[in-house]
Amino acid sequence: MNNKIPRTPFSTPLSGSAREVELRLKNIFSGPKKRPPALFLALVFAMCIFCGNLVSCQVAEVNESTPDRLNNSQTPDVSLDLTEHESAWVTYLRKDPNLSGEELKLLETLFRTAERVNGYKFQTPTAQLMDYVQKDGWVLGAVFVEDHLENTLILGIMDKETGEVPHAIFQRSCHAGVPQVVTFRGDDGLFRLLYTFNGQENGQLDGQAGVIRFDGEFMAWEWPVEGDARYGKAPPDGPVGAYSEYEAYWDNHLALLAPGGLDVYTVNPDFAWGKADGPASMWQLDHNETFYYDSSSAEELPMPIYFQSLKWLNETMEPEAGWRITSLIPNEEKCDAGKRIDCYTLWAHTDNDQNELTVDLYFPYEQEGARRSYGSLERAAFSDGEDFPSRNEEKQDSAPNSSQPDKTDKKDDDWDWDWVDKWDEEWEKEQEAKQIAEYQSVGVTMDGKDYYYQGQLVNIFLDQRPNKSVYTLNQNPAGTVNVKILRDAGGTITGAAYLTAAETAELAELFED
Repeated sequence: MNNKIPRTPFSTPLSGSAREVELRLKNIFSGPKKRPPALFLALVFAMCIFCGNLVSCQVAEVNESTPDRLNNSQTPDVSLDLTEHESAWVTYLRKDPNLSGEELKLLETLFRTAERVNGYKFQTPTAQLMDYVQKDGWVLGAVFVEDHLENTLILGIMDKETGEVPHAIFQRSCHAGVPQVVTFRGDDGLFRLLYTFNGQENGQLDGQAGVIRFDGEFMAWEWPVEGDARYGKAPPDGPVGAYSEYEAYWDNHLALLAPGGLDVYTVNPDFAWGKADGPASMWQLDHNETFYYDSSSAEELPMPIYFQSLKWLNETMEPEAGWRITSLIPNEEKCDAGKRIDCYTLWAHTDNDQNELTVDLYFPYEQEGARRSYGSLERAAFSDGEDFPSRNEEKQDSAPNSSQPDKTDKKDDDWDWDWVDKWDEEWEKEQEAKQIAEYQSVGVTMDGKDYYYQGQLVNIFLDQRPNKSVYTLNQNPAGTVNVKILRDAGGTITGAAYLTAAETAELAELFED
């Protein structure tokens, strides 16, 4: 008998896995580091570990493709064969559309190794090869897995000849985690891999980062600690060494990718959970780490250009979103030698790459011979020259002969938020133009609200990001084809394809409803 219960976006298969139950509850009740005691949460976890089979949102259909998971009495089996659910349960994304067979093999091997180490399968995974480096027949790869409750970053080394992973891998999982990965060569000629992996915990960023040196068969941390990086948990034999130091460091630090390296933050002592008049973010800038050359890095730019720009970014935008500088370069056309003002154009992204910002920053300077000494940031402006106010800039009373109001007595509803509307409007126009160009690159054009694919009028058009946060769904009954946009895990368009009959039927039903 096959019992059917309607699926909802919040339903999950029934499973005897204590870990799965724990992850569901962590997702709901998770508390931040150094936060109020979690005695209640611990009791709930304990109850669920011993009564895991009582927690369910739907009846699981029993079939061959249901992923194997451990119950709470089993131990991981590193020899577990997990190849049978390949096509049904995992989607391999190609960040580079020209991903070779060897690159795909590396992606699949590290993904399977992580499952074997864990002793259970991912639930509904999408795996992507972020980057890799090779040396002496060995290849170090970074794989990102998006899954139902947690996302995972996997780092491991594969023997190119045998296709095996001879040593332990490093992996980290967190809710809504998004990785940033950069590979570079050090002064000693050896390759390094820099990674950040930050997610969300109660509305605050939380995560880890590191720089790994690739010696061929082995990988070792060079920052924030030094030592063996192959263990994602304490090694089975011998001292915990670098691992315990690594974990302790990230207990009270956060790192965001920066030009040439990282901006490192530490816990703000003024932050308190539930404090309305306190800082919005629990993190405050501590220092910058530079590992490789970048003309926009803090080391290459004149002081205090970089840190003044970063300070402005954190104070003006939502700090809890994790805004980071991606580029900061002189804009010669907008510099004013007569007034001794230099302009630098700032490009920034949120850590999850879902939002971006471009703004011009103006710095005064004093000239002594060929040397320039810069002062503090004077103003920020849109590309059209109009000032970009800070979040706390108050509205001035426009009545004639009125006196300057006391700023200390201003309330939130008196603040001037017109700049937000202007910025949003400009940003939306930029995104619309960018989207039209991206559509055209894969054969999709627009005429008003109608879509065309390779010259054919589209009936049902679907463009949905992998995390389902943003989507476009349109229908023109006069159309003759049904088309969907293909995107990678980061949201970048990789192509367009015809909807399957099942997808078309499901979407047509939505329009009928």
